[in-house]
Amino acid sequence: MATYFVSDIHGQYQAFQKALQDASFSPGKGDKLYVIGDMIDRGPQSKDVLLSLFELRQQYPQQVFLIKGNHEQMFEDWLDRRGNDENYLRFNGGDATVRSLLGNHPLRRAFANGGLPSSEAQEQARQIILTQYPFLLPTLQALPLYIQLPADAQTGAPAVLLVHAGIRPGIPLSQQDPEDLLWIREPFFVGYDGEMPVVFGHTPVPKLPGYRGRGPWRRDNIVGIDGGAAFRRGILLVQWPSLESIFVPIQDVHPYPIVQVNA
Repeated sequence: MATYFVSDIHGQYQAFQKALQDASFSPGKGDKLYVIGDMIDRGPQSKDVLLSLFELRQQYPQQVFLIKGNHEQMFEDWLDRRGNDENYLRFNGGDATVRSLLGNHPLRRAFANGGLPSSEAQEQARQIILTQYPFLLPTLQALPLYIQLPADAQTGAPAVLLVHAGIRPGIPLSQQDPEDLLWIREPFFVGYDGEMPVVFGHTPVPKLPGYRGRGPWRRDNIVGIDGGAAFRRGILLVQWPSLESIFVPIQDVHPYPIVQVNA
């Protein structure tokens, strides 16, 4: 039985599946998977990633665990008619998620021209998605912002906090601002010196201080595991507590550029 962490899949379904296959991941045999946010947006197959993980979690509720990232929060806000539509759809890759959920519906063209779809087109798309996938919004709303794993004497794994972006140093976990848990960067990965190990995503490992190589980033007792799939780098699947990893470059499963508009 092995435990794996992954974050920031960003709609790269094929690379994610290859990582699981390379690890011989098997929840039926007791393996566990923790997805630390940003399953969707930017990549071409957000629907496939999201729905397959929802189904896998339903089938193996004691083996598969999902944490909310800032992109799940933005999508939830868009479905619920909150947030900044232009920021989500144009600048954060939300248009790719909407297109994938619309499938072959003619309305998908409104989300593929690089601009901001009209309010009418957005509302029509919401209604189609919410009608076809009525479980989607409540499932997103119920995703936890973090998971704390206790120490495991059998494997020697220490207690660890799993959170998408990080935490604000010096503030108790119970008092953390959800915005920080979803969006924080430098104040966490530069300034955190707490005793609790933290595993996080959100910031691609090449952008973390002093990173070299293809595996996770480490500083003291914090570990970054965002492989950069949002920017067509790759998926990083990390085993806990060994931190042995499997890295699947996006180009290995998509050797030619994927033609997308503003995705």
